[in-house]
Amino acid sequence: GGAEGPGGARRVCPFTQQQHELVVSGGSNSPNVSGVKRKATEHAPRGRGGAAEERPRRKTRSAGGAAATPKTGVQALPDDVLEVVFGHLCGGASPKDYFSGMLTCKRFHDAGMSKHALSRAAEKVLAVRAENYTAGARLFAEAAVGAGSVFATFFVGSVKFYCTAGGGDERIKGAALLAKAAVNGSPEAHHTLAIMHFNGSGGRRKDKDPEAGASLCVRGNILFGSVPAKRELGHCLQDGFGVEQDAPLGRRLLAEAAREDKQTPAVDAAVCAATAAAAAVEERLRKRNDINTLNAAVAAAAEVSAAAKGAAEAHLTATPVDRFLLDWYGSAGHALAPGTHECSHPLCGRVETRRHEFRRCSCCGRVRYCSRSCQSMDWRLQHKFACLPLLELYGWIESDAESADTNNALMAAIDAVVVGGGDVASSSGDGDVASASGGGASSSGGAEAAGDVAAAAAAGDVVAAAEGVAAAAGAVAVAGGGAAAGGG
Repeated sequence: GGAEGPGGARRVCPFTQQQHELVVSGGSNSPNVSGVKRKATEHAPRGRGGAAEERPRRKTRSAGGAAATPKTGVQALPDDVLEVVFGHLCGGASPKDYFSGMLTCKRFHDAGMSKHALSRAAEKVLAVRAENYTAGARLFAEAAVGAGSVFATFFVGSVKFYCTAGGGDERIKGAALLAKAAVNGSPEAHHTLAIMHFNGSGGRRKDKDPEAGASLCVRGNILFGSVPAKRELGHCLQDGFGVEQDAPLGRRLLAEAAREDKQTPAVDAAVCAATAAAAAVEERLRKRNDINTLNAAVAAAAEVSAAAKGAAEAHLTATPVDRFLLDWYGSAGHALAPGTHECSHPLCGRVETRRHEFRRCSCCGRVRYCSRSCQSMDWRLQHKFACLPLLELYGWIESDAESADTNNALMAAIDAVVVGGGDVASSSGDGDVASASGGGASSSGGAEAAGDVAAAAAAGDVVAAAEGVAAAAGAVAVAGGGAAAGGG
């Protein structure tokens, strides 16, 4: 209810009807009277003039009797604000800085391990070296995977897939995490899965699927702008691997990938440095004038390649995942599975999951690559200085004296076969039969030369085996000529 106040204004009563009746009637017999009176007093305290006024709140005291000090600075921030702050740190801070902040106090630790913060874990905070990948670092990375970090999913998936020597469930979990990262939009995961399909990684040789690998490269290039995927797709189009061959389109994609790649200036500088280092070592080796055998030439080429590799690595930077894999099988001391090898590219850390998984160089067969892009880049950086068929360009195949001896021996073998056939011809008096006989002698000489090749190859003498191949080819050519004359 209410009553008319001074000036005709209506004054609203702060009590309900029941409370007003109890207060007015003074109903002390009711058990709730005192409670109602107390509530009415709390709701509408009155001053001297009858108007309602607010009572001042009393200061609370701690258990020790001292007044509680108000929170200031970072301690006054709510927990959700701290989680946002640590989320930004998790996206750009180094592991050392991030964990130092988490160890400040318990609130910071809880905010740093919150789901919101870990969901933004990026490359920098997970750039841990293989020798420092302890149980705590592994649990932190897996917690980031559980929070939904895309890069953490790719990182943990790559580690589980390539760093598991025996395979098994861990490798299967790694492949599943890589697929999950690709679905969630990781450009790096698309390229890695494409290479796995190209090589049939984690399975058998017949599990290779070039078409699926090319499709992943197309998806990574179009949807997510992955430069490695575009480069790999360009090589596939040039070679017709997994897609219909289109060399002009492949060259155009390779040119676009070179323009979009942020490391292109560093790669060009690395190629120039590698070429200069290789030229300096080559000049020094030429002054020695003692590289006159095949083994010495191979050793010299390896020295030139090592100099080029060292100069190139000074200008290039590996990705966090590749650096982790390189350290895992390098400085960390973990051994590869028997019969498997690493990719020969100096900044690629992928390893074979079975024997003979990676493709080898078609010229020398001494290096292996996980992809065509790695092979193309490594050729520019170092392998062109050490590929065996190109040793002749350096003049390191063999000395002039050895070349003369080889040619003389080869001509003597051919002359012996031809002269033997002529003697048979003169004794028989029949030109046609003599030619046929000469052809038979030549073919037998070819068989003997083939036997010499097998014996030399078994003994490990590469030069003798090469000479035997040439002798066998000459003998077969003579045999073919004699057989043709006999047929005539």
